[in-house]
Amino acid sequence: MMRWLLVLQCALLVSCQATAVQCPFTGTPDLAPSAGCLAVVHGRVLVIRNPEGKVGPPGGSSLDGEAAQCTAHRETFEETGLDLLPRQLLRTFDTGFNLYYCEIHSGSGSIAPRSFFEVQHAYWLPLEEFGLVQWRFPGQGDELEQMLRSAMGGD
Repeated sequence: MMRWLLVLQCALLVSCQATAVQCPFTGTPDLAPSAGCLAVVHGRVLVIRNPEGKVGPPGGSSLDGEAAQCTAHRETFEETGLDLLPRQLLRTFDTGFNLYYCEIHSGSGSIAPRSFFEVQHAYWLPLEEFGLVQWRFPGQGDELEQMLRSAMGGD
């Protein structure tokens, strides 16, 4: 179903660039129904805003048999255009969503979403602005902020 949507999405665009990149993850794969990336650069977190105006980290549903780390990578690439490296699992939410720390690197590219139906905007949200946006899920911003402050030693 997801591949069909990508084909349809490309057909509707005047020019269609490749919408997938090779998953860079190597190691023991996790399985999860959905996964995403938490990327932080200079106190800013990579987020997407959906067409309803709600914000959250990039991520989405896994394809059949796809490693959750590769889901996080693929969905982040589709939603932001960034080719990030999935690293450690930060948290598995009660929905089964696996959130991975994903590392940006010199070849990551620049923000240029490829999923125009799912993403209104992708950008770096400063930590101090977490309370100013409407998060996709209730409490998501508070939870992410707590997780980040704890990781940065500010808990």
